[in-house]
Amino acid sequence: MSNPFFCGNPVPPDQFLDRQEELWRITGRILNQGQSTAVMGEPRSGKTSLLWYLKAPEKRAMLYNADGQRLLFSYLDAQTLGEKFNQAQFWEYALHPLHGQVITPSLDSPIAQAYQVCRENEFGCFVLERLFAQMVQSGWRLVVMLDEFDLLLHHPILNSAEFFGSLRHLASLSQGALALVIASRHSLADLGKDTQQFSHGSSPYFNFLEEVTLGSWPDESVAELLCRAGDRFASEDRRFIRQMAGEHPYLLQAAAYDLWLAYELSASEDNLYLRRQQAWRRFLDKAGQTLDDSWQLWSQVMRQAFAAVALADMPRLLKRREFHVKSLVHDLHDLGPELAMLRDRGFVKEDETAPGGWQVRPQAFLWWLADELVRTVRDETSFEEWLKKRELGILLTKSEKEQLSKTIRAASGLLKGGITTLIEAAAKGVGEVVMKGG
Repeated sequence: MSNPFFCGNPVPPDQFLDRQEELWRITGRILNQGQSTAVMGEPRSGKTSLLWYLKAPEKRAMLYNADGQRLLFSYLDAQTLGEKFNQAQFWEYALHPLHGQVITPSLDSPIAQAYQVCRENEFGCFVLERLFAQMVQSGWRLVVMLDEFDLLLHHPILNSAEFFGSLRHLASLSQGALALVIASRHSLADLGKDTQQFSHGSSPYFNFLEEVTLGSWPDESVAELLCRAGDRFASEDRRFIRQMAGEHPYLLQAAAYDLWLAYELSASEDNLYLRRQQAWRRFLDKAGQTLDDSWQLWSQVMRQAFAAVALADMPRLLKRREFHVKSLVHDLHDLGPELAMLRDRGFVKEDETAPGGWQVRPQAFLWWLADELVRTVRDETSFEEWLKKRELGILLTKSEKEQLSKTIRAASGLLKGGITTLIEAAAKGVGEVVMKGG
């Protein structure tokens, strides 16, 4: 049996899990006069997989019923658009499904004639309006999917009032002939701020979109994913994966993928122990990269909220009790909106037993942070410098900075090779005990 888990590439439609509410909202808007949607999510939250599922031919009847036969789907990834890619090229590419499925079979039709006028006029906004009007009369709808949409804010040509204004104008006034589904790491509010320079006080460019946020998975979806391993994963394996990955879709896939591979390549129990060690180390690196990718996108206050939860929880992980985090816990009371966003996106959870009432949800994030801090003091980099690097210099009092630095330095001796000690324990099958501090 081949590895049933996916790591790196988007999940194919036949392996897609969960997101039923999000799918219902997006498909409902498409079918209701071609309304547009913005799919917002952190890196590795499954945005591309969701777009692929929405446009999959084999899922069309289930998602759109009989109306799916009159829907045309066009997918563009902003990462692939070169610096010289202009607005005319964008629309020619976006309209490719219309050209192939509707125009080519009937070159004398009114739609074909309107398309030809668009091409002759470099797909200007006015002639595109006429094309979409012809589509309305013929009963066709075009759904344009723009993945990594926030990258367009840095495109030398498409980052313009003309382009963003035309998207809004055409999608809003096409009478359902054009619907946009964009995927972005930035919220609509942030996209609005980033393009405010073009709006000159008028309505935000993206207020015609409804935002749908991809967060963590529910328990039943996590269980369904791990069941794909069959008898290969013991109950302890499943518990440890859930503890380390939380309900984060990518981390769950990555942890299960690496552990499956460890079992597949193991020839003996001793070999399995070494393979497990390697698997958890690879997984921890992926978790660190995932957190770092999100960290780069977060605002200063979002970073402070996550760091406050993580640092407040660190002594419990490192089995050190002498570090007190009064100012961190106090800060948490003032960071309610940011903590709610982190909770909705699957990075923290409410926990009455934790300092301040919050805990890092995927424990892999806390392990990675502990590893980074241990390596920092081992390399004799000051804790003050680490805080500045992470833009967290205002989180702690001077006394607490000194106290935490001493705590981590002491923990580095306790953990010998850093976080490797925890990984070794997990590889031996006692990960759950380690996580509970037992």
